[in-house]
Amino acid sequence: MRLYPVAAGGSIRTLGRDFVTDGGLFLPKGSIAFIPLILLLRNSDIFEDADSFIPSRWDNPTNEMEAGFLPFSLGKQNCIGQSLATAEIYSIVPRICAEFELELVDEGETNFFLTLKPANVMLKAKRLS
Repeated sequence: MRLYPVAAGGSIRTLGRDFVTDGGLFLPKGSIAFIPLILLLRNSDIFEDADSFIPSRWDNPTNEMEAGFLPFSLGKQNCIGQSLATAEIYSIVPRICAEFELELVDEGETNFFLTLKPANVMLKAKRLS
């Protein structure tokens, strides 16, 4: 979810107040701000080796890592599918991992059309005894 967030493009918001960035850029109230979520999720200042899949990084996450992991966005306009996705993560994925040995046959390639996702990935599943 960090490397391939469904909403990689992020969200668009209208600023409710004047805003000055850390770099000194002035954004007046009413400006439209586009914040690509993928920039936060793959930020090398937050995540060491940010473009790599390293599950052990979450064994002892920093405060910045926890604050920077927003796969469903935040606020009242966050992802409508968050509850379903969370249920799947905690029920279906562990069951698949408990019942099958998965082997990566082909990594495929990264595809971006509306969402960022791996395409043509091939897994081989072997039922565990």
